[in-house]
Amino acid sequence: MPSVLRGVDHRDPVALYRGEKILQLVRKIFGKTKAVDQTFSIDSYYTLYLPHPLLKDASDVPGEVFRNYVFFKTLLESEEFARTRYSTIGDPSLSVLVASLIAAEFERSLEQLQQASGGPDQGEELGEEDVKSIAESISRRISETVETMKSMKRLMSFGSEPGTGTAFDLEEGGEEIIRLAQLADIRAVLELLSRVPNVTGKLLRPYERYSRGEVRGFEIGGDLERVHPSEIAMPKLLFRLKLAEGRLLLYDKVLPKLLGPVYALVDKSGSMEGEKIVWAKATLLALLMRSRRDGRAFYLRFFDGVPHELVRVGRRMKSREFVELLKYLARVKSGGGTDITKAVISACDDVSAGTTREVSDIVLITDGEDRVAASALNKKLKDANCRLHTVMIMGDNRDLRRISYRYLRAVKLSHKEIIQIASF
Repeated sequence: MPSVLRGVDHRDPVALYRGEKILQLVRKIFGKTKAVDQTFSIDSYYTLYLPHPLLKDASDVPGEVFRNYVFFKTLLESEEFARTRYSTIGDPSLSVLVASLIAAEFERSLEQLQQASGGPDQGEELGEEDVKSIAESISRRISETVETMKSMKRLMSFGSEPGTGTAFDLEEGGEEIIRLAQLADIRAVLELLSRVPNVTGKLLRPYERYSRGEVRGFEIGGDLERVHPSEIAMPKLLFRLKLAEGRLLLYDKVLPKLLGPVYALVDKSGSMEGEKIVWAKATLLALLMRSRRDGRAFYLRFFDGVPHELVRVGRRMKSREFVELLKYLARVKSGGGTDITKAVISACDDVSAGTTREVSDIVLITDGEDRVAASALNKKLKDANCRLHTVMIMGDNRDLRRISYRYLRAVKLSHKEIIQIASF
């Protein structure tokens, strides 16, 4: 069947591929594609992807696709949908996911209408006003989900520099991404994290001097291995004089300082319920962004009365691993007691088992005022070559303050405090 959009050819191989991809996702999300066909899915995609999608004249639209014409005309006239399109224009992956979401919601709306009427399938018998009402409702319902998917894409692509050979495709695992974006817990975490600017791009990576490293600038000294060619061109007597006085122009050469993993140790006890656990999850994702920018491995472990499952994220995280991490965060609920000593010991053991010789950073996020074995923990941290960064949520702990390399108190649970924590 023909498109309701000008310039869109449904016989084009790319259009057919996108349409089939959307139908596959709708079947996974909704279980079936009864009212949505390839014509609808292709037009959904190009309505989102094109900068200025133009509808055909109503008189040129065949009767069998007039329902689609009314639906997309209503969407394109909606201010809510216009804001949604800001995220999808020119983005094929996000356009496929949002088009799949629209098509699944359309299927769901038709089924609900059918059940409410108690009659046969209403797909072909809908009046124009019914179609408009469904389109307006869908436009409102998907707006928050689309913003969450946009935040997920930003996180998935963060740290993937050009030329590294790492590419993140949002269509991979599209069904799971759509389901995650509809979860209230994940939506709250990503909404908070979306207010955190890319501060990691402004942070200077730690360097150490190395005579055969990369050139960072110039300095004065007497190291012949780093001497600038202009000095060698000078008369021998003047060169020897400057060498003796240590006043030669030298290259300042450095190498990025190698660091061990970043280890997020997050309290999930009963007292962390609500805003605290949401803020803690957003903070650990910010730490993940920072570790990826610095090329460091990332460890994560939640704890309450006992340490829970250890999650390892490599220096080059794949999109599937990121989706699995978000699924894991969605499953974590607050509950149980608090044992900080056992959690920190487990973290030190995990770092030691990784056989890293570089300094590692353990970021402990807790609201607990649990008594800790300060002397034992201090020794354990030194043996594992770890620095403890403690983040106390609306509380204080003198023992932890004494043994921590850095001690911070989060009072407002704001995005500004997340920036401060991630900027170590």
